[in-house]
Amino acid sequence: MAEWTELLVLDQGRMLEALRGFPEQAERGLALSYRIPNEIQGFKSVVVLGMGGSAIAGDILARFSTVPMITVRDYTLPSWVNSETLIVAISYSGETEETLCAFREGLRRTRRAVALSTGGALAAMCEEEGVPWIPVPPGLQPRAALGYLLFPLLAHFSRFGYARGDPAAAISDLRRLRDELLPEHNPNPAQELAQTLHGKIPVIYGAGATVPVAYRWKTQLNENAKQPAYWAELPELCHNEIVGYELARKIFAQGLVIFLRTAFDHPRVSKRVEILKEVLSSRGLAFQEVWGEGADALTQTLWLLYFGDWVSFYLALLNGVDPTPVRPIQELKRRLKAL
Repeated sequence: MAEWTELLVLDQGRMLEALRGFPEQAERGLALSYRIPNEIQGFKSVVVLGMGGSAIAGDILARFSTVPMITVRDYTLPSWVNSETLIVAISYSGETEETLCAFREGLRRTRRAVALSTGGALAAMCEEEGVPWIPVPPGLQPRAALGYLLFPLLAHFSRFGYARGDPAAAISDLRRLRDELLPEHNPNPAQELAQTLHGKIPVIYGAGATVPVAYRWKTQLNENAKQPAYWAELPELCHNEIVGYELARKIFAQGLVIFLRTAFDHPRVSKRVEILKEVLSSRGLAFQEVWGEGADALTQTLWLLYFGDWVSFYLALLNGVDPTPVRPIQELKRRLKAL
């Protein structure tokens, strides 16, 4: 078993502090929702603009939205965006070039808009255009600021009937989970799963509301643990990815499938998972299930998301790396700016 106290010395960027504070960050995010003007309603569709750790807020929100909603990770908008579309720009730094470009285009098509950032060019654009801007606290990695980026939107949308679920109720479950996953807690299911994944290539499967959570697990494993990880969506993967199991034992022996489960999975998806587990087992491929906890679908989804963040943190320590730095991303941005 890893000596977690000794491994914590690797956490020079203090990711543990951000993880530990996530439930309180989410609570402050709820308070930030009251900075969003009550006039932000009456829209027929929503486009959330964002990249990386900022975009995942739109992915989660879309799964509980009562109106059509998509997340755009690009410089341009879909052709159907019009005056009845709400545009939400999310950029923790306020400097994300794809988001800025798409937001400027969007403001030529609709005046229904709101933005969240710590400042930067996005805040300046909002001031210039007379668009509501919600300031969020600085000093974090974007992927560690999800409480500030997601919960204001969840709360505002829920308040006016545009989203299902009670984000405030979910926070108490997140606190309980945090207490179970702190380094000193034993047994610790996040540490145990990290040890299982050590030396493996995780493949994360989600369905319905857990599809964006599966993607979040993949990106957190990439950025925090600095290793390859992959994801796919049920039931779609049953129509293509499972054929790749035929040679997986030979060329993907380090692969390990994680099924993200909730009590609210579609019953046919649940049956597919049971069959898939048999298909994997018969081919000598490893898998595990992680079940969300909580009273409703939103709480179980957020529970799984937070659990995955802890797993990626502990796997980073086992990999001997500081979870915080993202040097390849910084290098790419520097080179783009030079151009």
